[in-house]
Amino acid sequence: MRYNRHDYFRYPFDPYIPATFRIQLNNEQKSLSNEGQCEIVDISTGGVKFVTNLDLPVRSEILALQLAFTIFKHPFEILGNVAWKKQTEYGFEYGFEFGEDQKVDTLITEELKNHARKVKETE
Repeated sequence: MRYNRHDYFRYPFDPYIPATFRIQLNNEQKSLSNEGQCEIVDISTGGVKFVTNLDLPVRSEILALQLAFTIFKHPFEILGNVAWKKQTEYGFEYGFEFGEDQKVDTLITEELKNHARKVKETE
């Protein structure tokens, strides 16, 4: 298999990490929906895969998602877009891409290191 340097390293969570999301219309902070519940399956420095029982739209120009979660001890609130959706027997899986102006890659990497250390200590 050939390596694609545009693919991000993905860190899987077991168990999944609880998260919430809000839909944002027309890039207006004041037009946020109520919170929806989801769980993060895995994460990279470019996005996450999450699951929820809610059916969300994909790739809408006027719609963004604000995803909130905590890795180790650091809370994140990241704006981005749903890139893909897959229906499963338990609900829906989504690919969420961080927005271009979201500079969180270094912080996510550090928190993943801390999370991995904590998991290793509890094994």
